[in-house]
Amino acid sequence: MTVPMLAGAAVDGTEIGKPDVDVHLTDNQLETGTQETLELDVSNDGRLDAGFGEQVLNVRAGTLEISDSGPFESKSGEASLGTIPDGQSVPATQRIEVPNGIEPGEYEITVEVDYTYVYMVSGSTYDRRSTTEKETVTVVVPSDPQLAVTDLMTDVEPGGSGEARIEIENTGPVTSNQTRTSITSGNGITLDGSTPEAPAEQIIGDLEPNESTTMTVDVAIDESISGGERPLEIDFTYEDENGIERAANSVTASLSPAAEQTFAIDDLESTLAVGYDGEVTGTLTNEGPRTVDDAVLDVTPQSESLFIEDTRYALPELEPGESTEFRYPTDVSGQADAGPRQLQFTVEYGSGDRTTATDGPISERVVIDDRYEEFSIETVAADVRQGETSEVLLEITNERPETLSNVDAKLYADSPLDAPNSDAFVNELEPGESAEIRFEIAATADAALETHPVELDFEYDTERGDTVVSDVYQHPIDVGEGNGDDGGTTVGSIVTVMALLTGAGLGIGLWWRRA
Repeated sequence: MTVPMLAGAAVDGTEIGKPDVDVHLTDNQLETGTQETLELDVSNDGRLDAGFGEQVLNVRAGTLEISDSGPFESKSGEASLGTIPDGQSVPATQRIEVPNGIEPGEYEITVEVDYTYVYMVSGSTYDRRSTTEKETVTVVVPSDPQLAVTDLMTDVEPGGSGEARIEIENTGPVTSNQTRTSITSGNGITLDGSTPEAPAEQIIGDLEPNESTTMTVDVAIDESISGGERPLEIDFTYEDENGIERAANSVTASLSPAAEQTFAIDDLESTLAVGYDGEVTGTLTNEGPRTVDDAVLDVTPQSESLFIEDTRYALPELEPGESTEFRYPTDVSGQADAGPRQLQFTVEYGSGDRTTATDGPISERVVIDDRYEEFSIETVAADVRQGETSEVLLEITNERPETLSNVDAKLYADSPLDAPNSDAFVNELEPGESAEIRFEIAATADAALETHPVELDFEYDTERGDTVVSDVYQHPIDVGEGNGDDGGTTVGSIVTVMALLTGAGLGIGLWWRRA
């Protein structure tokens, strides 16, 4: 016959007892059409049958798992509980999927707790056992509307303002009538001018079960925000069938500011030289993350010797990874020193449809070359003799790095030389291209048999449409001994004729261009 032992009455120091597990659900309200996390509290209230020790009361190596999820689908496996001393509790979580269209009401979910424990301790002898306890928790699918934020996005970057779009869905079983939102923002983000003390409110109207709507709100994002999600608290209210306003659920949603646009400049080249106009060209690439269609590239020379009349270059629409070429006509002062110069580029583009954001400055270097000759001149044919007028054939070469057009050449000669035909014209000269020009040069009968200088200058149009008059060039002309006959028209005879005509009362006007 076994004599029952009363609690606290030890037999030869023997301890006898076992844990007693209970499971509670801290929040049993479920939202339809979502995966819900069940926050469970697993407590241990052990029962001591003999002795005074605690070894027999502790849960050891405990685990918890949903064994019957009812109309829901379990999305978790076994959760570890570890050791639960007598009189204490530990948290555990399980995830379930709540289907759309489930009827409102209460539902039971069964969880299974497995653990080991020491049933009896007698001296150095331990009686270890394993057991399983099944506990039931009750969850509630409310008959109220359930509002969820299914999407929240904006194109506004830090430091900008514009619009944010919030997609809201009624995942509950009943219609949400006259639905209102109350949004509390902070952490550097302001929606519709809200503050933590004064939330922004909007009416989004009626939403049937599983119906969605998108609301648009104004958003301003502080420039100090470097990225990452920012929480927004959104509370919902609705009107019940009696027209009474009631509180629905609240949602914590996350808004991520748009990533800042970045651009890169490559292949920067220039045709700049002291005292001349040139150009700066390069390639701009949109490195993303979004397409821009209203961007402007602005350049600022970091030297007073460079002048760019129109610093703002309108860019075409650029998708991420797409590039475009740009070109800035640039003038270089005649007092500039040759060498490198810095340019700073800034890209301005729309941020969130309301503000202008910038990327930059991007510093790049260009080089100003030494002053160069616009043209080089070579003699092709020149047989100038005393007392004769001769044709002189010269070759000019365009030394500029751009195509020149409407090149008007003018030759000037001083006594003992004269230039009866001093003009020549070339329609167009590409860089490095040459052309021949013809003049007539006369030498007096007593011209010294030596090399005499003539001067030339050139008026031309650049690719930018500017009309330029070149520097004055000196070119050597050799005068040879005359033939001694009357075969040519001499400068002396021209002077004689002019004197006779003047004596006869006829006036002759002479004019010429000199730079």
